[in-house]
Amino acid sequence: MRNKIFTVIAFLAVLYSAPVFAGTFSYLPMAPKENSEIALEYTPNKQDAKWCENAKNLHAVVFTFTYENDVPEAHEVPLSKSGDKYQGTYLIPNKTVYIMFKVGDGQRYDTNVESYWSTIVYGENGRPLLGAHMKDAFSYFGALPAQCKRAQDLNEAVSILSNELMAHPNNIVARVNQVFLSAQLGQLDEQESKAKLREIVANNLKASTALDAIALSQAYEKLDQHEEGVRVMNDATRRFPKGRAEEQLDIQQLQGVPNIKNFADNVLIHLKKYPNSFAKQNLLDIIVKASTQQGELGVLADFLDKATAVPALTYYMAVNYLGANDSLRPFTYKYIEKGLESAKDVKTKPTYMGISEWRTEQRIATSQLLFVKGALYKADKKLDKAEQTLLSSIEVGGDEVEKAPYELLVNLYKEQDQTAKAIEKCSTAIVRGVASQVVMDTYRILQREKGIDSAKVELGLAELRKAGRSKHLDKLAREMLNLSLIDGELQNLDSSKMRLSDYKGSVVILDYWATWCGPCKMSFPSLQKLYERYKDNPKVKFAIVNVWEKGDDRFQIVRDFLSKNKNLKFPMLLDENDELVAKYGVTGIPTKFYLGMDGKIQFKEVGLLPDEQFLDEATNRIELLLRQE
Repeated sequence: MRNKIFTVIAFLAVLYSAPVFAGTFSYLPMAPKENSEIALEYTPNKQDAKWCENAKNLHAVVFTFTYENDVPEAHEVPLSKSGDKYQGTYLIPNKTVYIMFKVGDGQRYDTNVESYWSTIVYGENGRPLLGAHMKDAFSYFGALPAQCKRAQDLNEAVSILSNELMAHPNNIVARVNQVFLSAQLGQLDEQESKAKLREIVANNLKASTALDAIALSQAYEKLDQHEEGVRVMNDATRRFPKGRAEEQLDIQQLQGVPNIKNFADNVLIHLKKYPNSFAKQNLLDIIVKASTQQGELGVLADFLDKATAVPALTYYMAVNYLGANDSLRPFTYKYIEKGLESAKDVKTKPTYMGISEWRTEQRIATSQLLFVKGALYKADKKLDKAEQTLLSSIEVGGDEVEKAPYELLVNLYKEQDQTAKAIEKCSTAIVRGVASQVVMDTYRILQREKGIDSAKVELGLAELRKAGRSKHLDKLAREMLNLSLIDGELQNLDSSKMRLSDYKGSVVILDYWATWCGPCKMSFPSLQKLYERYKDNPKVKFAIVNVWEKGDDRFQIVRDFLSKNKNLKFPMLLDENDELVAKYGVTGIPTKFYLGMDGKIQFKEVGLLPDEQFLDEATNRIELLLRQE
């Protein structure tokens, strides 16, 4: 029997590099070599000078790439203040071909507006090392981990691959990827790209490295020569045991596993063979998601019993589901403890994360796990333990703490008639910018029960919210997604067409809805209030997009809806073939996205929020994005 025990279950907070104004970063010598020392220097932008001065652990994160590795290894270099600059030195490790840099304190990073600073590495002969430009190009694919994810620019990647081939014309990986990218960008048609791939495979029948084998296999697949692709990969696994080609084959075989039980068992074998697998986190995420969606929580529990070096955040995602099942609840406490231990174990740190950033993530994960533990204690009527554990979750979470532990703690105090404690925690949550609608409503109710009239209660609440505004904006800045614009065509009710990219230069509230969707229609009065608030601001645009309609004539369906709801004045658009909503990966409506003035997707909101909470959240998001002008 399932028992919903959590007030708020979705408490996952992923650590993103908060956007900051780009400072200036330099390194000497300008053409660094492997095994040589480089001097690093950072000058913050004026807006960030105070942040740097107050940072307890200002450092550069140096991401080093080798020819073979898909993801970099992160190293931290302490930076010391010298005048208005911050300086440090770093010894480039052997086999490094390419380097990226960012500067921060473990919680906030200057990523040069997602461009990062970077350099290729040179050999003793003064030429770029094999793969140096290639790794530079690959960094623009948009596929690196979040901690070093550069803004995608495929045109730039193609251009940089040309530099690689000028320096190393026989680099098979670079040649194959240049053909694929050029075809994707429309620079080569199908016939031209296949002709180039045939030329590559004809001149390179045997791979020199595991990466060559993967590239040649991909070329053969594109040429519909599957057996040749398999031959190249099998040959590479024999010649380069436990290399990237063999790991790639193992992962491909995992995709054909028939059920989640066998998949989980095979992942255990894979991770034992490749403990630092580039696909480790993806595989763990698949197991948690698939086992919960298929109701196979026993499989998830069995996997967690057997797996080693599981990250704390994976334990957190798992216990959210396991704890809601009565029969598995006793085991959930065990997995929470394993998660808390994992948060202390540096062996679980991915190679691509700096130690300070990892510690911040583990602190957040610890807070989240303590929240679930407190929720379990409350469900099990262990109220003293629940109180202490939730207080610990709040304390450990610090500025990154979420709304959930406050909400649960306030409810706990209210249920026990501890009015003073409940009001105090409501006030603290509001001032810290993490109050949910439930917390604010509880504050109102408890103050009125004390005999304070409604006007004074609202005045006090307004003062608390004003005090918490800056904290809330700081928190929102840390939560920004920084995802590239997903563009697409939309239609106005007059059948004229436009694209989302036409709105660049404005903050955009993109809202997917349908006339049959009850929560969508319930959200519209709040959305209309938001529209009224910003309708005269040319820097704020609303794109309320109709999707997934069940009738044939969508235009008429929407016109009929608006004729019955004349109070709705915000712009209405149609995604007639549901192409854009699919690109955004929407699985339920209403779903809103908030786009910055550069077109990047910064916030996602799923479902229906209470009126007051929605207006507060939306206004703060819009104001934060307007500041980026």
